[in-house]
Amino acid sequence: MNSTNPFESELVNWKNLFQDCNINFLIGSGLSNPFFGTLGQIEVWLTKLEENHSIEQDLKDFIKASLYGSYYQVAMRDNVDVYKAKDLEDIIVEKPSTKNEMLSNTYKGYKDFLRTLNQILYNRRSNTVNKQVNLFTTNIDIFFEKVIDDLNLHYNDGFNGIFRKRFSLSNFKKSFYQKSLHYDNIAEIPVYNLLKIHGSITWRLVGSEIQFKGIALIKSINELLNESELLDIVQLDNDIWNLEERCTTIDDIIKEAEKLKSIPDVSEFINEYEKLQVVNPTKEKFKDTTFNKTYYEMLRLYANELEKENSILYIMGFSMADEHIRDITFRAIKSNPTLKVFICSYTESASDIIANLKSDNVDLKDFHNVELINPFDGFTIHKFNEHILFPLLQSIKTN
Repeated sequence: MNSTNPFESELVNWKNLFQDCNINFLIGSGLSNPFFGTLGQIEVWLTKLEENHSIEQDLKDFIKASLYGSYYQVAMRDNVDVYKAKDLEDIIVEKPSTKNEMLSNTYKGYKDFLRTLNQILYNRRSNTVNKQVNLFTTNIDIFFEKVIDDLNLHYNDGFNGIFRKRFSLSNFKKSFYQKSLHYDNIAEIPVYNLLKIHGSITWRLVGSEIQFKGIALIKSINELLNESELLDIVQLDNDIWNLEERCTTIDDIIKEAEKLKSIPDVSEFINEYEKLQVVNPTKEKFKDTTFNKTYYEMLRLYANELEKENSILYIMGFSMADEHIRDITFRAIKSNPTLKVFICSYTESASDIIANLKSDNVDLKDFHNVELINPFDGFTIHKFNEHILFPLLQSIKTN
């Protein structure tokens, strides 16, 4: 085994956990970075804009559309490229500089992650736990779906149907079995339960039910975005930071919008964008009660899984900023002594995670069943695969 592996002394214990426990992952936007980015102040800007009653409605709508548009560009638009991707390089570029290199890197990370986990499940020694992994994610992109489909893995994503694929929580936790052709031997097949807590760009509300619609809506919004003359909030934010070394405020954005001689009509873009069944980056997160109900039902399912005896949870690409998920997670940590939680940090300091936990007066030193994984700066999904999953699989196969 590689002597430089910072987790070498812990791998034996972790191997037993993966062999015998209920396996859960909580995945955040960090896993899809740098291909998909974030717009850090978007919630603050949209909330402050809604609270501002001193500007004309057409100007407010234009700024709202510009904020939506910029958030959409960094976090959603390029799902079309993910969907179309094929024949990607099966290597990791250490310092990706082009969009295609970023796509290949991100895809490679997900691919190694899911394929290796699948092999670990196949080799589970215990028949008392099923061969399933719960993937709870706040990501609204399609990396998981794309890689699962490309690898031909088995999964439950909450949808059932052929021509009209409808969402229901009853469609999760289904098991798959393979019967041999000649002797009728039955073996359980590994399955991923993919629960997209914040919704997905592939979801669409039709009447009172959520249906799977692929990337059709993304293509439609892309066309509208190309035709719209919106403010580039990302560029404005970068300019203010570079020139004045401060965060952009909603007043800065309003001031920039007021420079325009005429305000374009953005009603069609806003209407199309708000058809997306995703958690909006605002304090008022939901546009309809159907998605509101779905969101809280998936959080309840997340809480139920963490309450099960002998469960493990790996948190990756997630800074613990979401107060609902943070509260549910630590409630389970406190009430279930058999739950083991590993929080992976991109940076060695883990300053963002520690700061978010501190807002709830949480100190990880007070919990016996929580471990912070922060071996060095740049602990990406590739490093997680290299230092944890690959050695675990090799150890399991050897035994």
